[in-house]
Amino acid sequence: MKPLALIALAITLLPASLCAAGSTAPYLLLRQDGQAQVRESRALQLPQGASVLPLPNLPASIDASSLRLRSKTAPGRLEVRSLAMEDEALTPAALLRRFVGRQVTVVLPDGKSSKGRAQKQAQVLSASEPPLLLIDGQIYAGPVEAILYPALPQGLSALPAASASVVNSGPARQDVEVSYLAREMSWRMDYALTLNKAGDSGVLDGWVTLTNHSGKSFEQAKVALLAGDTGIVRPKAMRTLMADSMLMESAAGGAEGDAAFEHHVYTLAHPLNLTDQQTLQTPLFNAAALPVSRRLVGRAAALTMGRDVGPVQEKLNVQLSFRNSKGQGLGLALPRGPLRVYEEDGDVRRLVGEAQMNRVPEGATAEVAVGTAFDLNVERVATVMEKTGKSSWRGAWELRITNGKKHSQRIVLQEQIPGKWKVEQASAKWTKASAGVLEFAVDVPPTGEGAPFIVTYTFNTEQ
Repeated sequence: MKPLALIALAITLLPASLCAAGSTAPYLLLRQDGQAQVRESRALQLPQGASVLPLPNLPASIDASSLRLRSKTAPGRLEVRSLAMEDEALTPAALLRRFVGRQVTVVLPDGKSSKGRAQKQAQVLSASEPPLLLIDGQIYAGPVEAILYPALPQGLSALPAASASVVNSGPARQDVEVSYLAREMSWRMDYALTLNKAGDSGVLDGWVTLTNHSGKSFEQAKVALLAGDTGIVRPKAMRTLMADSMLMESAAGGAEGDAAFEHHVYTLAHPLNLTDQQTLQTPLFNAAALPVSRRLVGRAAALTMGRDVGPVQEKLNVQLSFRNSKGQGLGLALPRGPLRVYEEDGDVRRLVGEAQMNRVPEGATAEVAVGTAFDLNVERVATVMEKTGKSSWRGAWELRITNGKKHSQRIVLQEQIPGKWKVEQASAKWTKASAGVLEFAVDVPPTGEGAPFIVTYTFNTEQ
């Protein structure tokens, strides 16, 4: 008899006192990579000496190699000698493999009509896809509508069957912490920014979407969220795991978000019921009103390396920014997530753009581009582009800007120039925004159907 079968038999003979007398609310630390750290405290009655402790009610997606337990009541008085888990879950493929050489009932097309079906007794010869079946003395390898099994074989379970070999030298009643990693659990962040009509202030709120496809429901769970890029290793499941003294580190977090290692942990304010196969939304922070800056920004490469460049139409990005500070009603590090921007006009709330917002540390400025300007356009014309040395160039641009709005609009043009560069001439005031960016900030009056507003500049480079 297999060792696992012996363990399963021993579990069935355990006294009722080994069963859990109760448990406290579980703690979940969800990561964004589809994995969660789980801690559960179970109140157990344990006999003195050696026994086999069953560990029921584990999720189907458990990482068997991460399973650990320790006594919270009497640390060091409960010795864990081994952990065992039956790693074959109940699936159609696993069930078919268990019936190789045995009789089943199969539902097959009867071959007489498209909707006709027939039931046949068959012996399973192979669990391949499709299976090989012995039907009426012939080997059949065709389509199978369904397979009816007479019973569920031992050793297959919809949920993992785990047990621990322990030696108890402490009290009979103990609180035992069971901890493990479960896959198919994750979270994501979604933001909504509602702007006023002028677009210079808005209300920001952030909601978390929790997903649980682990195969287990968690009642009144204390939920924390780990934000950041975390490393992950997915080893193959192990049948028998020798216990050691390593314990999973608890991650504590406050409502404002605490630092954890090189990441951030956010603890949700209230316990949640996270049911299996459920997607649940809950707010991470209350809506905060804050000033918002809006810029119309165009970015383009100024150096074309001698390529013939005709007139090029350039769109202007609508870029919104706001400061993440306590003074603005925020003050916690904002995790990465999509941002939807709405505009309020009386009782109407319109979706005007979407963008991915990167992580924003406390005190930093969030910047997102939520679309392009409809009534403004830039036509770029290269008037000079010549090579002046082995790795040096001289270029000149004419930027023709049209403004179809009724009022003057400030736009920012960022000309990207690699290497060392110098401006010979410019028709508008410019700044060196960074090492490789020449920036113009100009107020463009309404142009209508008239002549465009023109910015010109000439530059040279030394590569």
